[in-house]
Amino acid sequence: MDMLFNEFYRKFCSATDDTAAELLPFNEFASLCREMELADTASGNWLRSADDCIHAIGESPKLFAHAIARWLTQDDFKALAKAVAYKASVRHLQGEVPVVYDLSSIPEAQAILAGYRLCALPVAPAVTLGWTLSIAALPAPTVAITSAVENLLNHLVKEQPSTTLRLLSSKDSEFSSLAIATEVREALQAQADWLEQQPNLREFAMTTEMRIAFWSLRRNEGRDIHRRAQRASVLASLFKSQHFKYANRTAIEFAVGGQVQETTLEMAPYCMSIELPLSEHIDPVAGRQARNRLWQGPQR
Repeated sequence: MDMLFNEFYRKFCSATDDTAAELLPFNEFASLCREMELADTASGNWLRSADDCIHAIGESPKLFAHAIARWLTQDDFKALAKAVAYKASVRHLQGEVPVVYDLSSIPEAQAILAGYRLCALPVAPAVTLGWTLSIAALPAPTVAITSAVENLLNHLVKEQPSTTLRLLSSKDSEFSSLAIATEVREALQAQADWLEQQPNLREFAMTTEMRIAFWSLRRNEGRDIHRRAQRASVLASLFKSQHFKYANRTAIEFAVGGQVQETTLEMAPYCMSIELPLSEHIDPVAGRQARNRLWQGPQR
């Protein structure tokens, strides 16, 4: 079985932009994953076995487009398609531009349904917005394409307006000349400018001193909770505990010519901000219902 997955991985990794989708083993790989899924539905070991192949597909926009169009539109391969979408979402979680997908060789109905279902899943906005705009960029758009693009863009604008505006405003985006992208960007920018002009209540604004005092209170509260839990813990009386202090530098030892030397490295903070869908904050039930309707496609 490992040899089969290794062979699939080799073929997916060796694919280029000129490689025809018919020459890649999408159907064989999906059938094998489906057989393993049905044979072992509880543990999910088949996902771990196929992880390398799924990763290779999620990293390539060409492979991702063909895989999602084939698998996400069929309920039998829904678990496999969600795994591929997760890999692509992680890959483009901090994307600064919408991902461009070549959907010219994919049937129109499949591309539209895949776009609806991608928006129904917790996928990175760079992927969902890129897929939607790639549908809009198809030559000679039909009524179905126009309606689908309008519905999907409305959903993205309502759920994640700040991220959508940031992606559409990128100078490196290949969709900057697309009419529908320009229209949505201008509407979102006008909305952002209007919100910026609204008066701010000083009662809800914290000064620097207030913010420092607030975090000091939070830190002291966390320490008190930890001390009480440690005093009441049975394990704390059985095992020794070690405490580590954080600093802005770390010391590293390394061997050179049989001697141990030491050097210091600067520690830099790292953070990542993600805009959650608006329905997660205001009305999770209605948001879940909207995503269920998106999963059904444009007919429902």
